[in-house]
Amino acid sequence: MIREYKLYHGAVLADIVAMLGGAVTLRPEAEGGRLLNYVINEAVGLQVKYATQRLHPWHFNFPSSHVSSLSILASTYPACFVVLVCHTDGMIAIDAADVIASLKSNAEQMWLRADRKKREMYRVHGPAGEFPGKFKTTVAPIVEALLRIERRQH
Repeated sequence: MIREYKLYHGAVLADIVAMLGGAVTLRPEAEGGRLLNYVINEAVGLQVKYATQRLHPWHFNFPSSHVSSLSILASTYPACFVVLVCHTDGMIAIDAADVIASLKSNAEQMWLRADRKKREMYRVHGPAGEFPGKFKTTVAPIVEALLRIERRQH
């Protein structure tokens, strides 16, 4: 039996690999035995969260250990993202610094909520309120960060 998280994580990683169109290195960053965080091309940290409910809004809980590991990733790599996978509806790539700032505004309630109307972009809310702007269903911000870092290194 395929574990559910592998389906969601696999969708995110497959999109990143497809969009980059070249060699990609991935490695896990262990979180207490659970696969949650990844490092891409030794340059970008990634935390994947998923919601299994079919209908919106989608809710994502962030235990303090997940926030801690995200903070470590964000401080270790030049870029870091959280991808929220909204069942089979789509995925949202958000800069980890924005996620951390929202979550730490109320350490008792660490959660995010994503919602969207049909054929519209996602809106994301957290303890600090609604995130500025709307989000497309894409991992393009991660790919753009990887390409930007790669250009700087050459």
